[in-house]
Amino acid sequence: MKKIFFVLVFSGLISFLKAQENSLISEGTPLQGMRGRAINLPDISALANITGHSSDDRKDENRNQLLIEEVETAFQGYIYPQMRADIILAIHSHDAEYESEICEAKASFLNLGYGFSGEAGKIHLDFGKINKLHTHHLPTTDKPLVLNKFFGDHELAGQGAALKYLIPVLPFYSQIQAGFWTVNAHHHSESEAQVADVNGSTITVNSLNHNDDEFSPSDKVYSARWNSSFDLGDQKELEIGFSGLKGRGAHYEEHKDNVEITGADLTFRWFPSTYKKWTFQNEWMHLKREVPAGTLNRDGFYSFLNYRADKYYDYGLRVDYSENAAPEISYERAVSAVFTRHLTETSYWRLTGKKRNADGKNINELWFQLSFGIGPHSHELE
Repeated sequence: MKKIFFVLVFSGLISFLKAQENSLISEGTPLQGMRGRAINLPDISALANITGHSSDDRKDENRNQLLIEEVETAFQGYIYPQMRADIILAIHSHDAEYESEICEAKASFLNLGYGFSGEAGKIHLDFGKINKLHTHHLPTTDKPLVLNKFFGDHELAGQGAALKYLIPVLPFYSQIQAGFWTVNAHHHSESEAQVADVNGSTITVNSLNHNDDEFSPSDKVYSARWNSSFDLGDQKELEIGFSGLKGRGAHYEEHKDNVEITGADLTFRWFPSTYKKWTFQNEWMHLKREVPAGTLNRDGFYSFLNYRADKYYDYGLRVDYSENAAPEISYERAVSAVFTRHLTETSYWRLTGKKRNADGKNINELWFQLSFGIGPHSHELE
C-alpha cells in the first residue's frame, strides 16, 4: 500500500509541475508594465525637480530662492500587446503657488497596420524637438526662449488624437503625422486701451491685446509633423524635421486671434565611443498671428551644442533669440553655459550660467537644478 501511495503522490507532483511549465510557456515573458497577468499594477514612477537661481534683475520676484519646481507621478504599462497606456500627473510651481494638473493621459496604438500608429488623450504636441519632452528630460535647466514666447510657460498640450504613418520602402527612417486638439485658453480681465496697429493708425482694443506677454495657441488646434533620420556612418546620425500648427491664440474669447506656427529642426549626433556623445541641435520657429492691431510675423530660434564626456559629465552651450507675440515687438537674446553631473541613470544636478539681453537691457543669471526620481519614467531613455 505504501508503494502505491508514493507512486500516486509522485505522479500527481509530476503532473502539477508539467501543468505549471505549460502555463509559463503559453503565457510567455510579460511585457514591460505587465508583471505577469494584465490585472497587476503598472509601472509606477515618482520624480521631483528642484530649481533655484540668482539674478541681478531686481524685478525678478523669484530670484535668490531654491524651490520645488515640479513633482510628477507616472503610471505606465501595456494594456494589450502593442497598446500602451501612460498617465502622468504633475504639480507645478506657478506665481509662488502650486497647481496640479493632468500632464498627460494617453493611449498609444503602436501598430494599427499598414505602417500606421496613433495616440489619443491629453498629449504634449509633437512639435519640434523640445515641446514633447518633460521637464526632467530636458538637456538644459530651462526651455529655449522661443518656446516660452510662442507656447507659454509650460509645454503645449492638448486633448485629442494624432495619426502617424511610417513611410515604407525608404532606406532611412521617415514618419509623417497629423493631429487635432483642444487646448485650454488663458483667462484674463478686460479693459480698453488705445494702441497703434501695424500701419501706425490708432485703434481701441482690450488692454490684454498689447500688454499681456502670456501667449499660447488655444481652442481648436491642428498640427502636423514630418521627421526623418539618416545614418551617416561611423557612428553619426542626422535628423531633420518640419512642424506646422494652425489654430487660435490665447485671447480668442476676447477678440480676433488667429495663429499659424511653422518650424524646422536639425539635429546631428556623433558617438565617438561607448559613453562619449556630441549633440548639435537647432530649431527655428515662425509665428503668424492675426489680431485687431494687424497681422504679426515673429521669429525665434535656438542652437544647442552638448558634449557628453563619459557616463557622468555633460558640457553644453546654447544660444537663443526670440521675438515676442504681442503687437508691440520686443527682442530677447541669451547665451547659456550648461554643466551637468549625472549621479545615477535617473538623477542629476546641473549648473547653468545665463546672460540675457532683453530690449537692450543685460541680465545675468545663475541657475541650479536637482532632478531625481524612481521608476522607468525618470530614466532619460524612457
